[in-house]
Amino acid sequence: MAKRLESLYDGMLRMGSLVEEALRKALIALSNWDEDLAAEVVKEDARIDATQIELEDECTDLIATMQPVGSDLREIVCCIKTLTDLERIGDHARHVARSLTKAAGPHYSTMLPRVRRLGNKVLAMVHDSLTALVDRDAEKAREVAHRDTEVDEMHRALTEDALTVMKTEAQGIEAGQQIILLSRYLERIGDHVTNICEWIVYARSGTHVEFDR
Repeated sequence: MAKRLESLYDGMLRMGSLVEEALRKALIALSNWDEDLAAEVVKEDARIDATQIELEDECTDLIATMQPVGSDLREIVCCIKTLTDLERIGDHARHVARSLTKAAGPHYSTMLPRVRRLGNKVLAMVHDSLTALVDRDAEKAREVAHRDTEVDEMHRALTEDALTVMKTEAQGIEAGQQIILLSRYLERIGDHVTNICEWIVYARSGTHVEFDR
């Protein structure tokens, strides 16, 4: 059982690395107006989806053949749940890449650096949650999850400012809409990271927790 669990965690790290890289590329594409890199993120999402299916099948086989109990079963449940959240983070990275636009005007360019800062904060959360997962580090998971409060605050402030631009200037409507969408995608990634952290704590302690609720 121990060797198969380690193999499963290796696969989780592999998928997590694909997801983290997708988000990183999407943010770079957004910053550099790089349409080719954005297209690469969209294309590579299929690889993330395929990896999810592969690892879910491995989890099912582990349960069926090894009949795990206690902490081993909790770890497999954690992996199954985490796979779903990782896949959704990959989806949001794809959404960010597809949102690349050069037509939103000066208001968009003015607010875009704040989107980048939000994206970098969320990207760090993704990376650190994967570290906590592989290290089985519940305390690290708690620390990462608590960062989502700041992500939510940044998202709220950015949304409010975008709405103000939309209300005061007709030329700002498209820009505001794009900024709100991007901010929402990144905020949702923070939520999925928080979910992953909750499952890490459950795997180690057997206790269900809810962070930032």
